[in-house]
This record gives sequence, C-alpha cells and structure tokens, in this order.
Amino acid sequence: MLRDVARIAFALLLTQAVFAQQPSQTHLSAPAVQSSDRAEEMRADLNQMESLMNNMQSEINLLRDQNLQILLNTNVRMWTILIRDLRRQLDEEQRRSPTSTHAPGPTNNDQ
Repeated sequence: MLRDVARIAFALLLTQAVFAQQPSQTHLSAPAVQSSDRAEEMRADLNQMESLMNNMQSEINLLRDQNLQILLNTNVRMWTILIRDLRRQLDEEQRRSPTSTHAPGPTNNDQ
C-alpha cells in the first residue's frame, strides 16, 4: 500500500515536471475545429487529473507515515490549484474565441 502511494506520488511529481517544461502550443493559424478539439481533449485530461488527485486524497489518511501524509497533502493542494487555474485559462480562451460553441465546464472553487 505504502509502496503504491509512493509510486503515485512520484508519478504525479514527474508528470508535473514534464508538464512544466513543455512549451506553449498555441497556434494562431490553426483552424477553429482543431482548437475546439484541443480544448475538449484538455478538458478531458483535466477531468482525469482531478479524478486521480481525488483518489490520492482519499487514500492519504490511511497512511501511517505522517511525513508522507504531509507531503501528499501538499501535493494535492498544488494539483488542486494547478487544475483550477488551467480550467480558468481554458474557459477564458473559449470565451475569447469567436467560433466557440462549447460552454465553459464546471470549475472547482473549493480552495
């Protein structure tokens, strides 16, 4: 159990590091259809990230190692902020796009 949580924490930290190093992929000349598809893919990815984060959060209290609990709770807070900010950014881009037909998705403003 502890080994699985450590693997999840490592995977999340590694994913965050890779995500932070990727250059922005906004293309002004891309067709609106591709932009809309990209936005939908991003929404699906954010939903999956939030689900994984919620799963991790629900397992934290089962750990006996208090230091690991603190580390993972900090990680959950970081991911919550990142996901919330990415959703806001995506919603703003959707509102600015004149060809956008998709309504902004739900936002998680718990924190």
